Amino acid sequence: MISRSLLYRSMALACLVFLASSIAAGQANSGYVDPAITELKNQVMQSETKHTGSYKGEPWATSSLNDSNIKAASAQAISAAQIAAGQASSQASSSNYMVKTDSFLKAASSNGYYVLSVADFIAKSSSDANWAIVDIRPTQLYSAGHIVGAINIPLENLISQMGQIPAGKKVAVYCSADTNAAIAVQTLRVFGDREAFVLLGGVSGWQTAGMSLVQ
Repeated sequence: MISRSLLYRSMALACLVFLASSIAAGQANSGYVDPAITELKNQVMQSETKHTGSYKGEPWATSSLNDSNIKAASAQAISAAQIAAGQASSQASSSNYMVKTDSFLKAASSNGYYVLSVADFIAKSSSDANWAIVDIRPTQLYSAGHIVGAINIPLENLISQMGQIPAGKKVAVYCSADTNAAIAVQTLRVFGDREAFVLLGGVSGWQTAGMSLVQ
């Protein structure tokens, strides 16, 4: 049953509507329009326009209450967080490699600039078999003649094929040019944490020391 309070309110509203209509009719007959009535009508019309397909005057397509917009905003927030995390990880990795490179450069002079003569390598590998030899020349040159036991990893593939080098072994690297071997040594030490050295003179130095090549 409708409460008395609601009934009284409904009756009062009806009276107000009737009174407003009477006033409007009288003004229409007299030609006079009350500015307050005009303003009231405008407000009612604007209110109806704003609430059609919208919330508090905000278009529904961009409303914060629209589920699609809520999901899109959440996705954007997650993507932004992922990007930030990726950038932080990348910066951390870059910083780590800079530290390793700094250590590599500072220790170079005390380690003979990571260079071994053929005689030194033969002496060291004779008393310690824990060595791997890496030939970073192109495959064609490797096939034409290389140091026995050498693994062929062309310089441009060193990063992607670094896993071919047996883990835990010291590495002697050679090439036709010692400068290329030096680049490989730095790469192995900084990015692979390997104890690598340039085998001075490469194939020529090996042959000059009286050592033979194999095919």
